[in-house]
Amino acid sequence: MTGQVIWPEVRAVCFDLGGTLVQPDAVATTGQVAEVLGISLEEARALMGKGAKRRLVTPHDLAHELADGFGRPGFTGPLTEVLERARRRAENPRLYPDVPDMLAELRARGFALYAMTNALGSSVPEQDPPAFRELLDGVFYSARTGAIKPEPEAFAAVEHASGLRPGELLHVGDSMNADVRGAAAAGWHTAWVDRHHTNGPLMLAASTPRLHSLNALPLLLPARAATGTITSEVAG
Repeated sequence: MTGQVIWPEVRAVCFDLGGTLVQPDAVATTGQVAEVLGISLEEARALMGKGAKRRLVTPHDLAHELADGFGRPGFTGPLTEVLERARRRAENPRLYPDVPDMLAELRARGFALYAMTNALGSSVPEQDPPAFRELLDGVFYSARTGAIKPEPEAFAAVEHASGLRPGELLHVGDSMNADVRGAAAAGWHTAWVDRHHTNGPLMLAASTPRLHSLNALPLLLPARAATGTITSEVAG
């Protein structure tokens, strides 16, 4: 990475949450659900993707659905505990140390700032946490938009709310499939966050930089956001 500006036309930056802006738990909520139910992580992910990440639901109701769906009604209690803990964490997220100053700098340059996440409906807070309200212009939860990254509808929701074209948007995230490939397919600019210094061959386009820290992101953006009027209509 040379620090050369590579996105002069960008007017807004959208970030993934877990693993990008927010420090994740050692075991993700879906993994904890899989452990309680005694199923594979792949089974749990498939189940969550079908509906639990596409609609708002209470922790207890989702726990009941999961327990009944796997024929384990006695597991409703333990599942509710897992999902309620996840809800509390979402209400008070732990940001990575490099996040606040980076977002403040981009805001000072005139960029609109958003986040987009594939979130369980039971984990979506009633209102955005104070840290997000102070640092971001809006957060797009899959449980509210009904679309999950890398689906094009997830990125279209940001375009519609911001009033921006794909070429004016940059998406930054740690998932090669959901974030990088999904945003690229939608026509957005992309940056891959690799906080763990992944080894091995990488199928990464030359136009997608690999960032080990978000401190490097401002170096790749212009001193001022591209000119134009941004009208944000992010729904809560």
